[in-house]
Amino acid sequence: MKPLRAAGFLFILQAAAPAQAPAPAAPPADAVRNGGFERVVQTPNLWTGVDKDGVLSGFRGFLPVLNESGNITDTPMPVSVAAGDMNGDGLTDLASSDPLGYIRIYFNTGSKEQPKFSSGELSLPYLALAEGVPPWMPPDLNPQEKTEWMQHWVKRRQGVRISMAPSSSTDKLDLIAGNYFGEVFLVPNRGTAQSPQFAQPPSLVAASLLSGKDPRQTRWGNVFAPLLHDWNGDGKPDLLLGEGSYSANNIHLVPNAGSGAAPSFDSDKKQVLALGDGREQLTPALADVDGQGGVDLLVADRGGRITVYLRPENWKAGDAIKPSGFIGKGGGITPADDPTQALVLGSGIHTISTGDLNSDGLFDLVIGKSNGRIAWAPNKGSKGQPKFDAPADITGEKPSPLAWSLPSQWDLDVGTSRGNYGAYGTCVSVQEDAGADAKEGTKVLKFGYAASANKLLPRPALPNRAETFFERKGDEGRHDNLFRASAEARGAGGPANFFVLRQPVQLQIGKTYTLSFQAKGDKVSNAEVVLGWRGSKQLGEDRLIRGERGAVKREYNSISDSEDQAFDLRPGANWAAVTKQFKIEFKKERDLNKEKTTSEGILEIRFDLEGPDGFLCLDDIKLVPSAP
Repeated sequence: MKPLRAAGFLFILQAAAPAQAPAPAAPPADAVRNGGFERVVQTPNLWTGVDKDGVLSGFRGFLPVLNESGNITDTPMPVSVAAGDMNGDGLTDLASSDPLGYIRIYFNTGSKEQPKFSSGELSLPYLALAEGVPPWMPPDLNPQEKTEWMQHWVKRRQGVRISMAPSSSTDKLDLIAGNYFGEVFLVPNRGTAQSPQFAQPPSLVAASLLSGKDPRQTRWGNVFAPLLHDWNGDGKPDLLLGEGSYSANNIHLVPNAGSGAAPSFDSDKKQVLALGDGREQLTPALADVDGQGGVDLLVADRGGRITVYLRPENWKAGDAIKPSGFIGKGGGITPADDPTQALVLGSGIHTISTGDLNSDGLFDLVIGKSNGRIAWAPNKGSKGQPKFDAPADITGEKPSPLAWSLPSQWDLDVGTSRGNYGAYGTCVSVQEDAGADAKEGTKVLKFGYAASANKLLPRPALPNRAETFFERKGDEGRHDNLFRASAEARGAGGPANFFVLRQPVQLQIGKTYTLSFQAKGDKVSNAEVVLGWRGSKQLGEDRLIRGERGAVKREYNSISDSEDQAFDLRPGANWAAVTKQFKIEFKKERDLNKEKTTSEGILEIRFDLEGPDGFLCLDDIKLVPSAP
């Protein structure tokens, strides 16, 4: 075969050379990432109150409090702890409340000399006080304002700190709880000394232990840590309160103006019992520290130290006790002006309780840590000279499964912050769950409820929240919530058993997208799928308009618009394909249709799920634009 040259080009003639077919077009890009749920990240399964390492633990959480530099910042809160015999078997049990407000009882199944704990039995999902419309919710709020208000309301049940107190004229133990808002509640034991039972109080007023001026207007403290003890010796339990994040913290005494059977505490009658001397996040506990037969005061603080306040022999009402020193790291009480010799429980805020866990006649320390774990420090000293081992984490029975496998690229809210006890969303294979027969790949995303760890306590009922606060489809203001709020924030004010799965997506304007996925489930209700998109365009420079007294207002020179479309989801017992088409365009600001892509997009699947055996499985989620 001879080469031919023409106009500077080289050609090679080939006999019977077939025409070359054009390369196939690339398939349209899927806007959804990890739609088959094959990539996962692990998070601990803490519903049994024990973490993957077998340590007694609760959920971790943050609350805005004053830090050492004087700024309000989100700070890890410790689990709160209390010690006492909750089932009348002569062994010291533990109660805890984690920063999300879940209250658990850890029953001691060991011996008097060797405590042993298996798992935590959930007493209350949280103090869901004043169910329904809160009594002081501002009127005439739009849906977005209601959601923001509800997020503030949620703090009422977060950061709860608890203690145990004998019920009046019985041998039962009640729970006393203080919260972030500076309120104190009684949660009575409705069961027996051998079989305790705690129920949600019917209302805020019925549960509140503090009276006086309206606390909505005159809050004088927050993150309250309460104790009941007859400090003034009149035969009636008084209220001792540790303060949280205010800068001039003290331990306050509120005398009981009522009776033992019907205590009454007027916050206007409070008095400073123990000076905090600049220490913060104060949690009180009681013990005979000096071996003199009386009850002294121990106070844990933000720095992890324990201050001792020995009760003066001649104490009288109105006296403020000064610190006697710190629990020393080498034993005894070290000087109050030398914190370097103090026992330090660890970094972060800690709470404490006292109890004789090993029946040696000496009080031990039970410690709640800001990493969610519970520890104890055995007292190896004497009645007049306490000396504590370094705090050691308390172990229990490891949960099953050890962890949940969350799908990467996705945002999940299973209602943990709303008391949705036992709820989970996890990626599982058929080897882990026989019903997880994946339609694509090896894993599916399954929502459901874990088995209860309760043996002595009844499984608590799921709390309900008023639909008043929850934006169902069609409500005004849903756009801002859809784009600006996290999945958890989207569920604020919704029912406890409300679930949200969402992912940000990038969409091409003018395209028609086909959403497809596989679904199956049982006891699923109010399920809907939403695709939302937002566009914006800068038309020119913004202007700064100066007003009186130096005020400056920015006048924006831009346009924006948002759209969303929703459809109902009704899964059955077997896998079924779900498909829906969406045209990405703007109806109000039509100039945005000239842009190439949306500035934001959200795909969201949300639903209610009935426990304890309801479930929903999802797999192979795709969002693909039509071919050019």
